[in-house]
Amino acid sequence: MSALRVSLLIPCYNGAAYLAESLTSALEQDRVPDEVIVIDDGSTDDGGSIAAGFGPRVRCARQDHLGISAARNHGIALSTGDVIAFLDADDLWPAGSLSVRLSLLEDRPELDCASGLIKQFMSPELPDAIRRTLVCPEDVSRARAAGVTLARRRVFDRIGRFDTSFRIGETLDWIARADAAGVTNEVAEQVVLLRRVHTANTTWRLRDEKAEYLRVLKASLDRRRAKAPADSQPGKD
Repeated sequence: MSALRVSLLIPCYNGAAYLAESLTSALEQDRVPDEVIVIDDGSTDDGGSIAAGFGPRVRCARQDHLGISAARNHGIALSTGDVIAFLDADDLWPAGSLSVRLSLLEDRPELDCASGLIKQFMSPELPDAIRRTLVCPEDVSRARAAGVTLARRRVFDRIGRFDTSFRIGETLDWIARADAAGVTNEVAEQVVLLRRVHTANTTWRLRDEKAEYLRVLKASLDRRRAKAPADSQPGKD
């Protein structure tokens, strides 16, 4: 057993349809998280009861509906692990997901984060008419996502938590801040996250708010400009 304690945080907003499968994928790993915290973000479905049905292996905390950033931040505040892992309530960890990433952190104490590859899949219950409206790439990718990332607690102490002002793109903002601060990350060449594609995905539900990504980009550029030496600013001779 690793000396590093792992806290898995699962934010859940009306995710009762998939939460049990998500939790099972985490609890059946060859290396099980030391604590699993489901943060119920003001759900109106039965997600809280589903989490409670897993008994003492899963802790459930509830908050008003404040969004995924606030839910993750709440989970970080409650967690006790040396390493923080994330899994959305509709996604899955394939076999070996946690152990392959954790081994990178164990082998390199100086490494801040470990991640891996992502594979998307169409949720099997969707009718063909809905499937035709969704995009589900077949290729494995290195997408920067919270669900593929293991981060030592010190990273959050260093750069802060997720920005609750972003409704979407909050992970890209956090990663941009981590990159700017020199946070190190190594990618395992193994699929560590199975991302479910369905009509309740955040990017689908908030598809008319994709201007948020422009706000994320602007925030990143503003930080870079603020850090740049005065003589390198545009307009300087």
